[in-house]
This record gives sequence, structure tokens and C-alpha cells, in this order.
Amino acid sequence: MPFRAPWLRSAVFGGTLLLAGGCGAPFGAGCTAVGAVDGVSTTVAADSVRGVAALELEICREGRCTKADVALSAGTVSVDQGCDDDGICAASASPDGTLVGFAPLDLSAGEVEIRATATGRDGQTRVLAPVRATAEVVRPNGPQCPGEAHQLALTLDSEGLSTR
Repeated sequence: MPFRAPWLRSAVFGGTLLLAGGCGAPFGAGCTAVGAVDGVSTTVAADSVRGVAALELEICREGRCTKADVALSAGTVSVDQGCDDDGICAASASPDGTLVGFAPLDLSAGEVEIRATATGRDGQTRVLAPVRATAEVVRPNGPQCPGEAHQLALTLDSEGLSTR
């Protein structure tokens, strides 16, 4: 005998999808589907912003190098706006004089050498002294959840490029 309640079939199928995917079952307790991207974040300190209009990175490991441009934008700091009587809190972003950017790059565990070239507003390029660093594993949902990535954080200031 044929199945005569198509709405029931849809309800059962939809419920199965909800349980399998929407409730976090494949991600573990307390996990979400948020992930992270392999790459390098860069902050150009306020004391160095005038000399930097563009930044190119070269990441080298085991004789192989990959280049990437860092898309720089104005850095901000969060300013607390307080909370209302209902416990709803707010904050705003205020420029802090820095430039920040992220370059998605295929990173893995192990040490890499990072070379950078800064281009000033006048078009002049400056090759920065290379630094060595090891990418950190980041897990935005916690150690028990998937979605990990390898990331590095760099700072460019008056002393040069560093991992501070």
C-alpha cells in the first residue's frame, strides 16, 4: 500500500535533518558551526601608520613560499556604552589610530619565516627584516569542537615586524 500522507513524510524527513544538523549533534555538546580560517592577522601600530599604505607578506616553510596582500583598514577599540535597566548593554567602535588586516594563507603546524614589504603612501617600498614564528591553533568554539585553524598575529611598529 502506498504512503498516503506526504506531509508526514516531509515532517519526518525535516525532523531528522533538524536532529542531525541543526541541534549540534555532529558538533558535540555546546558546539556551533562557527569555524576559523588559516591565515595571518596584522596590526600596524599608530606610530607606523603614516609610512604604510599597503603590506605584502611572504610566508615560507620548508623551501616553499606563498605571497599574500594584507587588506588594511582602520583599527578600532570597543567603547563601553553602559547597560540599561533591562540589562541590555551596548558598545561602539572608535578608531584607535592603527591599521589592521588579515591575509588568508594556508598555514600548518610548525615554524615559518615571514617576510614583509611595506609600501608607503608615496609609493616607496620598504623590505622589513624577516621574523620566524609558529602558528597557533585557534578553536573558536572551544577545544572539544571542530572548526580549528592555524593563525599568526603580527605587529608592525617603529621597531619593525614582530609577533608581539
